[in-house]
Amino acid sequence: MSWFSKPQVPAPVSIAAIPATPQGVLQVCHPDWRGVRASAFAFRDPVLEEADLADLIPRLPEILAAGAHTVVVQGWPPNAEEFARAAHDANLIVLAVFHSSPAQHGVDGGEAEAVHAMIDLQSKGVISRVATVKAGFSEAFEAIGHHVVHISNRVPEVGTIDEKRPSGGTRVGIFLHPMWRKNVTTQILAARELGWEPFVMADPGVEYLSNDDFTVVGELPRQEFPQIQASMDITMNVTLSECHPMMPMESYRLGVPCLMSRTSDLFLKHPILYQLTTVDQADNPSAIAEAAKNLLVNKDEAVRMANEALDDLDARSAHMWRAFTRP
Repeated sequence: MSWFSKPQVPAPVSIAAIPATPQGVLQVCHPDWRGVRASAFAFRDPVLEEADLADLIPRLPEILAAGAHTVVVQGWPPNAEEFARAAHDANLIVLAVFHSSPAQHGVDGGEAEAVHAMIDLQSKGVISRVATVKAGFSEAFEAIGHHVVHISNRVPEVGTIDEKRPSGGTRVGIFLHPMWRKNVTTQILAARELGWEPFVMADPGVEYLSNDDFTVVGELPRQEFPQIQASMDITMNVTLSECHPMMPMESYRLGVPCLMSRTSDLFLKHPILYQLTTVDQADNPSAIAEAAKNLLVNKDEAVRMANEALDDLDARSAHMWRAFTRP
């Protein structure tokens, strides 16, 4: 089944405008890397979206004219190294942030290559500072001779949503790409064990699951995604590997509880909330089901505590970001 019956028409290709950069810090990111993009916008400094950073090299004079003295490469889009070198040669300070977990680096070669490129360019003086959103990574990198700082993602601004939760069964949003670390099939099984209605981003392609076991919503445009999140009773982000997830923070800001695995430091400083909002057996559908049921029963308290914790987290993350970009 599909969330939309109308066909999705691709947006026309256009050259992105260089945003004004009154505080001197410009972020660049890939427009289709949803988590990285959400992270960049949450840091509040202007964002320039580009799928191939080689296309930005001829536009460096425009970037300088817009007031930028620092560029932050979020993730590592195609030709990021060439852009970083050109930006450095244009006398811009170049920073880089990676959003991968070390659990990915042995299986997703491109992730490891990107991190290596960042720290290699830092050693050569092209990149001034490298950061990670993954807790516990910077200390390990220091131990092997690489200086990487830790910055928690800031809490995204979701705006005002016209909440529309249809009547019927319990709706659970599992809005993750069906790849190994996102654990989508396990979460669908947990939802079905409870008799809930799973809504997923894409069909995981598991033959023993039928089309009646989930609803595919597709990869929605950014402006429509919060609306469907807000229409859920609960969301799941029970991943096998995580950095500092954006979707759970968005979900709680929308008043929807989100169950996570214990692979991130989100809410770790709040033990009662951490226990309530996480499950330690990420590969066990029954354990996920039990934790999700308990979270939904305690929804109001979880949402209240989570938003108080997110206020505190955002203040700390904003301080980390400022120290990284404006030392």
